Amino acid sequence: MPPSAVPAIAVLLLLCHAPLGAQPRTPVNPHASPEARALLQYLYSISGKYTLTGQHNFPNTIANWTDRAYDFTGKYPAVYGQDFGFEGGADKDSVLARPAVVAEAMRQYQNGAVVTFTWHAVRPTDDEPVTFRDSVQGHLSDFEFHELLTPGTSLYKRWCAQVDVIAGYLKQLRDARIPILWRPYHEVNGNWFWWGGRKGQDGSAALYRQLFDRLVNYHKLDNLVWVWNANAPGSDGSGPGPYADYFPGTEYADVLSVDIYGEFKQSYYDDLLALSGGKPIALGEVGGLPTPATLKEQPEYTWFMTWSEFVEMNNPLEAVRAVYDAPMTVSRDDPRMATAMAAIRKSSAAPEPQLVTPEPLPAARELLAALYRASGRAILSGQDNDAQSVSGATQRVFDAAGRYPAIYGADLTGQAVLDEARRQHQNHAIVTLSWRPMRPTDDASGKLSDFEWKELLTPGTGLYKRWCAQVDAAAGQLKQLQEAGVPVLWRPYPEANGTRFWWAGHKPESAALYRQLFDRLVNEHRLRNLVWVWNAAAPGQYADYFPGLEYADALAVDLGNAPFSWRRDAELARFAVGKVIGLGLDGWLPTAAMLDQSTRWAWFLASPATAGDAQQADALRALYGNARVISR
Repeated sequence: MPPSAVPAIAVLLLLCHAPLGAQPRTPVNPHASPEARALLQYLYSISGKYTLTGQHNFPNTIANWTDRAYDFTGKYPAVYGQDFGFEGGADKDSVLARPAVVAEAMRQYQNGAVVTFTWHAVRPTDDEPVTFRDSVQGHLSDFEFHELLTPGTSLYKRWCAQVDVIAGYLKQLRDARIPILWRPYHEVNGNWFWWGGRKGQDGSAALYRQLFDRLVNYHKLDNLVWVWNANAPGSDGSGPGPYADYFPGTEYADVLSVDIYGEFKQSYYDDLLALSGGKPIALGEVGGLPTPATLKEQPEYTWFMTWSEFVEMNNPLEAVRAVYDAPMTVSRDDPRMATAMAAIRKSSAAPEPQLVTPEPLPAARELLAALYRASGRAILSGQDNDAQSVSGATQRVFDAAGRYPAIYGADLTGQAVLDEARRQHQNHAIVTLSWRPMRPTDDASGKLSDFEWKELLTPGTGLYKRWCAQVDAAAGQLKQLQEAGVPVLWRPYPEANGTRFWWAGHKPESAALYRQLFDRLVNEHRLRNLVWVWNAAAPGQYADYFPGLEYADALAVDLGNAPFSWRRDAELARFAVGKVIGLGLDGWLPTAAMLDQSTRWAWFLASPATAGDAQQADALRALYGNARVISR
């Protein structure tokens, strides 16, 4: 922020083993992930040949300025830039946007972009949220800065707590196997940020090294490509100091970068190149875009990133188009980048899960893939809603926590639910629907006799035909969603191993009924938008009521009012044999201590009762503020 034809991954990784005499190409983190190594090697491969286009976005505007660059040029920037924010409320730099920022970074990476993050860190004497001028541009005394760099002091501990919050979000990206160009404590040679302007190895450079140690060695964040950043130095001894006075050493930086909001002087480029020792260099931020002529004279810049609104406010449209169309620049979908990034994504991605539905819609595949990405790493938040108010509980969560659940849940009951499901999908929620139909004998809720069960499962009988009519009505509703492109996490006949519903607790008929429903919806009605979830009750036996792995994409269990059951993930995961698992919560919410445990849950779905009184509002705020919980 201003102070006022590419080789595939195998070839890229071979570049790590350069011959003697070649420039060093190993990451500064010896445990760097394969995808981080591959991204770094891609930067080496284009250095001196091409420059990636890039665009920063404010946290609360998500991808607005990236999209705006596309509007101007017809090309998406190669580099998607973001920040973790520091302000409160609806400010453009709001910390409340962090979950959405992480989700968008995942989407941008899957679409082919390189992701870079800046961090406008809050002064460690302050608590978030803050204002830019009072904290980010605040000041620490010499004593405070010394305390900050001294392990065990109260200020050091406060700093650790602030870093650990950001580490939680970076871990979500690590666990999704997304490499990040990480540019912390930027413009370090300037004196406008609290971390900057302190020369020497015990000054700002020491703070950078301290951050490196905590993120790499303590948090094991191996997906970071470390980008050291300075501002263009002052030419007359005033303003930002020389790069070398603030540099932590080449063993702490994979890439060196400079921010320029004025003339692209040759000295800025030459001095950075000399300090780099052969490592890639970049333009971390720019206000005015470099011209094609500048990039021809300074070809080692591997990317530039225009700062948010400056792409529009500081650059004539013709100038933006000229640099995006220049032969030496590469945008996101250019084969010179797309081929390499696709290879990195493919090599580092988990195997694509196969749905039990033949020829499923792509949106259904992506829904299931999102669950697998969360499993064991984070947990997708979900909120069920009741028939009387099809979005009331979801809205109460937002009112209490300031964040919407990632998953919108409801029972398939009628048009109001369908309309709301479409609206929630348009607002980027995952839609999950349960189906709890009335007893097909007489639309009541009691149990079936053994004779009725036999009739129900026998094609051609009167009861079978009544059941078909019931299913066909539900299929008509689901088809509306399919035609609207809405994938559904589908939970029919829940708690089949329980005792609450007419379809439950009858072995082996309960499992046979689920299979019969699958056959009619998939083969008769050709529904291709459903991700099938077999939903059990706990405690209870699974095997006698389970339809088989070929009929379920995922398994879930309703834990009821029993928080001690949180660790039933191990039991269900063993039974699921590699399939993704989720859980329903009846009247309670997981605590921070629970979330700190390593579990396999990919999502939770809270009952409407959890979004009620003031005490629950406090629990919701704590839950949705946890870094492991993914909200919309």
